[in-house]
Amino acid sequence: MNAAEVNIARVARADDSDGSEMKTVFHHASPFLTAALAATFLLPPAAFAQQSPAQVVEAFYRWEIHPTPSEIAGPRYAPVRNLLGEAFHRALEAQKAYEATCARYTPPGIKPYMLDQSMFHAWADGAKSLHSVVQTVRSDYATVDATLEYDDTRWTDRVILGREGGRWVILDIRWQGGGSVTENLVAFASDLCVPY
Repeated sequence: MNAAEVNIARVARADDSDGSEMKTVFHHASPFLTAALAATFLLPPAAFAQQSPAQVVEAFYRWEIHPTPSEIAGPRYAPVRNLLGEAFHRALEAQKAYEATCARYTPPGIKPYMLDQSMFHAWADGAKSLHSVVQTVRSDYATVDATLEYDDTRWTDRVILGREGGRWVILDIRWQGGGSVTENLVAFASDLCVPY
């Protein structure tokens, strides 16, 4: 990302016991940001190793909020596979497989058991835009507070990241109002899907 796409509003370094915490705030200042983030998916996998936690989260929400037609047509998580931790990706794939199994047991004309909303947001309508991100990095662990918007409503979810294979990946998303993506997936899978 360059200065035309991101305005770094504040960079502060805070010393803690190991001296490795850094907090960075990014405010989106350009309409060209979406195009720049879309180009991220054209990079070879090695390029993902150089992304900061904030860039990983921005790329993820670009896909989640504004997927391209080819991303919609392809496998569900393929465009962001390199941004997701192994366990998080397996949980998402397990949820997709569970929905498919439930659909096989559901009689024609009846809506099958499914997560009928974006699984990455606490509320059904999801977000229309990403307003800003604040990253905090401590060694191989990071959090990114992502401020999202839907019309006049704004909230901040916390994205948890870790390093796997030398790159930052998303491990979970904790919602401002409580709960998380993985907690939601566990709750979904705890309801048995049985033949009628």
